[in-house]
Amino acid sequence: MEKKSEDDNAILRREAEAKLKYWNLPDDVPAEDAKRLIQELRVHQIELEMQNEELRKAQVQLEESSSQYADLYDFAPVGYVTLDEQGLILEANLTAASQLGTERARLGKSIFPSYVREQDKEKSRLHIARVFKTRERQTCEARLMARGDEEFYARFESIFIEGKHGTGLCRTSIIDISRSKIAEQELQRAHDEMEKRVEERTAQLTEANEFLRQEIAERRRAQEDLKINMEKLERSSQELQHFAFSASHDMQEPLRKIQTFGDMIKKRSSGVLDDQGRDYLERMVNSARRMSDMVRGLLNYSRVSTWGEPFTPVDLTGVVREAVARMGQLVKEADATFEVGDLPTLDADRVQMSLLFQHLIENALKFRSEKKPLIKIFAKSVDNPERSGIRAGKQYFDIFVEDNGIGFDERYLDRIFTLFQRLHGRSAFKGTGMGLPVCRRIVERHHGSITAKTTPGQGATFIITLPSKKPD
Repeated sequence: MEKKSEDDNAILRREAEAKLKYWNLPDDVPAEDAKRLIQELRVHQIELEMQNEELRKAQVQLEESSSQYADLYDFAPVGYVTLDEQGLILEANLTAASQLGTERARLGKSIFPSYVREQDKEKSRLHIARVFKTRERQTCEARLMARGDEEFYARFESIFIEGKHGTGLCRTSIIDISRSKIAEQELQRAHDEMEKRVEERTAQLTEANEFLRQEIAERRRAQEDLKINMEKLERSSQELQHFAFSASHDMQEPLRKIQTFGDMIKKRSSGVLDDQGRDYLERMVNSARRMSDMVRGLLNYSRVSTWGEPFTPVDLTGVVREAVARMGQLVKEADATFEVGDLPTLDADRVQMSLLFQHLIENALKFRSEKKPLIKIFAKSVDNPERSGIRAGKQYFDIFVEDNGIGFDERYLDRIFTLFQRLHGRSAFKGTGMGLPVCRRIVERHHGSITAKTTPGQGATFIITLPSKKPD
């Protein structure tokens, strides 16, 4: 570059010397003026030399910038091609040649759409035509063919530029979007798969909803039938209770007469009867008395639900003490001892609570062992809300009636709460088998439960579970 500048200066100097031969100063020019003129020429010469040096440096910088631009252009991460209106490639960078799988020299004068896949050729031609027609930036996507059958997805971004001779050109950047396109296709396949699954799941849910709708309808019908049957059962229960009460009440009169006449015969005519006659008479009177007790127990059983009093706050400690006092003679005969703890106050029918404890105490005294009877009555708060029969959010108490009597085999636990069921013969222990069924009936009316734990010969413990407040 410096040698070229020196040659240009030499040529310029020779031309100047040649012209100087034809340029003669007038003879009458004073020496001072000539000296001054020469001085100005020398200054002007120096100025020209300085300007020439600056032009030389500028040219060097321009050539360096042009080289840098060429490097940036050739090795840009995207391909660049310059096209004419027919799509002919006039210029291309190295990246474009690499993308199209050929050498840059072979790209010159080739048709750009020829590198586009057949299905997208028309799209690329229309893209080029729109650039020349609108002279605005245009964008499109197409598949380009590289070497062999390889292809990749590309996005074209093209602008219109003015050529050297006033002709328009199209400068196009080629951006490889294969990865994003493949990701987009994968995303679309996943979306389609999800849509398919959603449709299948929707169909399943629709089927399930239809089944559920039919199930709900069936349950509603069953609930309606159950309600009707419950109403019928309630009417039947009320009729049965009414019948039991009426029958029990009506049976008391003839039974009383049998007992009365039997006692009269024993007093007035026992002397005329032989031993067998007196035995028959005694059996008749005892049977009538036992029958009367059973009828009375049945009457009490039926009255639990029909003749109950409204629930009010009841202090169970006071109720137990009243029940013990009411059974004073029996307690005295048995020489029994009672230990009564602090019992809760519950919403209950006071009369029925008294009857409940009276039956349980009587049961403990009846089935006592040879040891002196000890009956303990105490209560504990229920601390297991998941226990069967316990309603969430409600307070319950376990009330224990514990004795040291003969106990019984727990295999017969359900049997002792059934009407007229006895675990012992009438000769061993008196009774009708009505006391514990009445207890269960009372407890159930109070929305509770009753059970027992026992070991033969070691006493029994009856456990009554009751809510502190009457359920809504």
